[in-house]
Amino acid sequence: MKQATTLSNKNLYEAVRSCQLDPAGFDHEAHIRLAWYYLSHWTYDQALQKFNRDFRRFVVNAGATGKYHRTITDALLQLIASHLHNEKCRLDWDYFKQDAEPLFTNAYGLLQRYYSSSLLESESARKTFKKPDKAELPAPYNPA
Repeated sequence: MKQATTLSNKNLYEAVRSCQLDPAGFDHEAHIRLAWYYLSHWTYDQALQKFNRDFRRFVVNAGATGKYHRTITDALLQLIASHLHNEKCRLDWDYFKQDAEPLFTNAYGLLQRYYSSSLLESESARKTFKKPDKAELPAPYNPA
């Protein structure tokens, strides 16, 4: 099985889609890098749909369905996409990492600016996307 840290962005995408990635090596940064790849290659709506389909298949194949949380996934994709208004963030992974540093160091704390803990921890939020109950998420970059 392939390791996320040794793969290019495109190869990470292909390894997840084909379920050839070692789930044990799929950490938070790899998750964000994968989402960034989708959001950098498709419109926001297309990326959201494709990411959820492919990532869900990956976690099912890995036997980790309990780790999949639809609201957290979609909200993080929107937060990632909000940085892509800046062209350098769309084109340069390292620049994006610097610009979006809180996504890497305190993603749950960042989500708590928009969601109450009770909503994020609810079973319904795990299964379907729920809109924030504290503040609106920033607008995603969505090329025309």
